[in-house]
Amino acid sequence: MPWKIIDRLLLPTIFFLSSLVAVLTFWQLLLGHRRAEIRAVTDDQASFVKSKLESQLGARILPLERLASQWPELRDDREKKSAAGLLMSGYPAYQAIEWVDPTFHVRWATVGDGNELNVGADLGADPTQRLAFEAAALNKNMMVTRPVNLRQGGRGLLVCVPAYAHETLSGFVVAMFRYRELISPILQDVERGYWVTVYDGDEQVYGQGADLATRDAQWESTAYVRFRDIVWRAQVWPKPGTITYALSTLPRIAFIGGILLSALLAFTVYSAETARLHASEAIAANKELKSEIAGRQHAEEALLQAQKMEAVGRLAGGIAHDFNNLLTVIRGHAVLSLRRAGSDGALLRELNGILNSTDKASALTRRLLAFSRKQVLQLRVLDLNALVIQVKELLPPVLGDDINLVLDLAPDLGHVKADPAQTEQAIMNLALNARDAMPRGGELKIQTRNADLDEAWIRNHEGTQEGPHVMLAVCDTGHGMTADTLSHVFEPFFTTKDMDKGTGLGLATVYGTLRQSGGFTCVSSAVGEGTTFQIYLPRVEEAIDVAEPAIIGPPPQQGTETILVVEDNDAVRRIAREFLKIRGYTVIEARGATEAMQVMESRGNQIDLVVTDVLMPGMKGRELVERLTELRPDLKVLYMSAYTEDAAINIGVLSPGTEFIEKPFGPDELATKVRQVLARMPKTRHASAT
Repeated sequence: MPWKIIDRLLLPTIFFLSSLVAVLTFWQLLLGHRRAEIRAVTDDQASFVKSKLESQLGARILPLERLASQWPELRDDREKKSAAGLLMSGYPAYQAIEWVDPTFHVRWATVGDGNELNVGADLGADPTQRLAFEAAALNKNMMVTRPVNLRQGGRGLLVCVPAYAHETLSGFVVAMFRYRELISPILQDVERGYWVTVYDGDEQVYGQGADLATRDAQWESTAYVRFRDIVWRAQVWPKPGTITYALSTLPRIAFIGGILLSALLAFTVYSAETARLHASEAIAANKELKSEIAGRQHAEEALLQAQKMEAVGRLAGGIAHDFNNLLTVIRGHAVLSLRRAGSDGALLRELNGILNSTDKASALTRRLLAFSRKQVLQLRVLDLNALVIQVKELLPPVLGDDINLVLDLAPDLGHVKADPAQTEQAIMNLALNARDAMPRGGELKIQTRNADLDEAWIRNHEGTQEGPHVMLAVCDTGHGMTADTLSHVFEPFFTTKDMDKGTGLGLATVYGTLRQSGGFTCVSSAVGEGTTFQIYLPRVEEAIDVAEPAIIGPPPQQGTETILVVEDNDAVRRIAREFLKIRGYTVIEARGATEAMQVMESRGNQIDLVVTDVLMPGMKGRELVERLTELRPDLKVLYMSAYTEDAAINIGVLSPGTEFIEKPFGPDELATKVRQVLARMPKTRHASAT
């Protein structure tokens, strides 16, 4: 009888209690897992807020840069106001666009609904705004202010872009953004399940709903948004409904199911064995679930990174595309003028200077399209004295009137082999650092000497090498550096400046450039006694490399064919027409796909070649060619684009082997390519996209 009681009561009770403990433990594990998942999703939301704010804020101000670049081409205030109004109609985030003269007074303004005119106001009276205007004029680049009070009401920021006419500052194009109208449309999708607040320093520039409570601190995630020279702090945490939804359903179901299972296990030993098997399966399923969640988190992080890089790439590509169109026009007019210049030597030099500048700008846009590639130094034999004299012309406006620039150049200085542009940039970086070290003025001295480094000198300077060198020293009378600062001076991202005033890459770049050129740098400094940077480059016996001027070769073969040029940019289309007409071709112009198809329908048999841009509004170049080849299968086509050929193929615009010419191009390049395409056998069907 007692054994029967034990069999019926004690053993079932033991199994019931054991299974109940297991259920409660599993329930706690499940709750902990759900909490971790909520925190992970909140972190993903914070990363999404960061990437979306950075990409969308950049997209908001990009039209203002384009408007400022077109500013000198607009003839009067009426056209400028019209252009500003057109921009505001397409971008509701703009509260106002103002034209500010060099004295920081508003001359006219275009404002949105409900906003007040700001005409006549002195924007320079506000130190924050004045600092932004002065920095924009100094750097010739767009500047964004810290939070300011807007005349239109509320707090916001100003974006100012300097406008130049013939290298002279004519004023500033200023756009005003109220924080709520700027940020709310960007984050409207995020705020459905999460609270979002954005801070500039200690000031909250954006916030919806309640402030962060102590009980919600465990879910809060912070991300830092970098927008131009401004760093915002974004806080993201889930709303109560989101947490309740995430924590209520599944754990409750698991708990109730576990109680029922425990009650069932209490009746029999067989039920207990079944419970053990179920527990083993549950543990295995839990491990598999954790593995799947980890894989999903990894995939989401990779997707966010890819989206961020895609946004940056699109922005860079758009800027490079428009910039290369401008370079095509500038370079084209310079080449045409060069052909008409005759024997005027001064004019020839100036036009060749324009061509050289456009080539450098074109190389810059190529680096912008391939910003992740490592650049190769273009080494040349140089005279450092000549390079220093060249840099001297750039320094006075940057240093200011209170810094005295002194040159002490050795007349018998040897030659070095280095990249001229990188070496010039290194000297500029050292000069700018010296300027920052002398806020109240002082003396900046640039000195060159021949130096023969012996074994004793090498032992006292780690990382140096023996032999003949050329030394360039940059000395200042600034506040100097402590020993601790001196030990970190060449480390990347180390800086003693404020976060919005320095990146910490200037001296690291100097160090890396010199090491890649076979040289090195030394620094000595003491607090209150100034700083001296010494650059050492190996001396070479080779003659100085003289950059030869561009030589215009014999013109390509003349043609008599008829060519249809399809290009939405009027200036590029006109210059391409001039290039082809001087080679004897008959040119028909089309501003877009619709006009090109009309020309082909009416005069298709007369067209020998179609020259079309790859990327156009509406129908792209590839789609246009597919439509045109339906009318005439043997049509010959030459694509042109501001993208490089590899980039155009990689993004799926063209198939490999498609005839292509890269912008900017000159008349000889275009004529030669056209001649090559016309000389090839016609295809029955033109290649399409990959």
